[in-house]
Amino acid sequence: MRTIAIVNQKGGCGKTTTAINLGAVAASRGIRTLVVDMDPQGHCAAGLGVPLDGIEFGVVEAMLAQQPDPDAFSRLWPVGRNLSLLPSTIMLALQDSSEGELSRLADRDQRLSQALESLSHGHDLCLIDCPPSIGLLTFNALRAAQEAIVPVETGYFAMQGAHRQRQTIEALVHRLNKPLHCHMLPTLYDPTSALAIRILATLRQHFDDLLIPVQIREDEAFRVAASLGQPVVEHAPGSDARNDVEMLLDWLLANPPSQLKVTEDVRENHPNSRVAEIAMRVESGDDNRQEHPVPVTFGVEVTERGIRFRQPGGSNQSMSICGDFNGWSMSATPMSFKPDSGLFEAVVALPPGEYRYQIAVDGRMHRDPYNSVSSGQEQNQPISHLIVGDEIDGA
Repeated sequence: MRTIAIVNQKGGCGKTTTAINLGAVAASRGIRTLVVDMDPQGHCAAGLGVPLDGIEFGVVEAMLAQQPDPDAFSRLWPVGRNLSLLPSTIMLALQDSSEGELSRLADRDQRLSQALESLSHGHDLCLIDCPPSIGLLTFNALRAAQEAIVPVETGYFAMQGAHRQRQTIEALVHRLNKPLHCHMLPTLYDPTSALAIRILATLRQHFDDLLIPVQIREDEAFRVAASLGQPVVEHAPGSDARNDVEMLLDWLLANPPSQLKVTEDVRENHPNSRVAEIAMRVESGDDNRQEHPVPVTFGVEVTERGIRFRQPGGSNQSMSICGDFNGWSMSATPMSFKPDSGLFEAVVALPPGEYRYQIAVDGRMHRDPYNSVSSGQEQNQPISHLIVGDEIDGA
């Protein structure tokens, strides 16, 4: 069972909205999904139309139960086809303090993980909605998860909050002493706002190794659906809100944890980042020369057919060239993987002139690390420059 904790110390960032709507969209595709509400406010139940006065068994009882719990399945709340909820109850808030029974257990930080083991064979995906605080409940959630999604509101305080969240998650991962792949998700995004656009560009610059290339736009459909106790897939199936969540699920399915591998050196400097692993290897000069007995030129190079772009990579990845010559499209200029040489390549016929471009690795854009001489900053984004003429600047 793929388990993802959705965590942020700040409330109002779209954490619960992401959990319930991502769960509902996954269930609509036939993915057996469990939503676990670790927030004492119990908003997941309200957003999924579960009557609070009807909840008798919740996540507290599951964590305090004798492990393994043979009755775990019967105690879940069936929200709909392929979607179940392990709800919050009023007793949950007490468990984050020293007065709670959970805090007195020797394995207090592993109780959620143990409870979910009893449910893993009946579900494909588990989404944990964490409380807006860092304590024993959040620690249990991160212990049980392989991944964490940090919703980051694209508002005025986004950068300060994002840096704090990253530092907090990294500190918790260090304490957990286990791999945890962390993703940042831009939420409440207004594509018509100049401020939001600048903030998103800055987030890409500072958190390129963590940022999911999907934005959850601010949409009234989310609020109306929640007030009716419905996910947007039911309330507004044709809305932009539903489309954004679908795109988020598409990205998650295309990037399973098994493909998000990092080395210890990379984890120390850029935790949980597959893109950072590539960048670290490239910038340190380790271009897999043992795999390339014949010298290979990475970056950009003039050929008779046009400008050749080359980057090191693996068969489980996807790469493309995005630039002002193709409308900054991630799909217009894909790079082909060459298994015999372990690299990605694309050839583009360009007339003489100066161009800007980036490399998209698995949907995440960053500068060309083999063209560092000509790369620079434009609108807070790392952009690589290419001059097509008799020779290429920075090749």
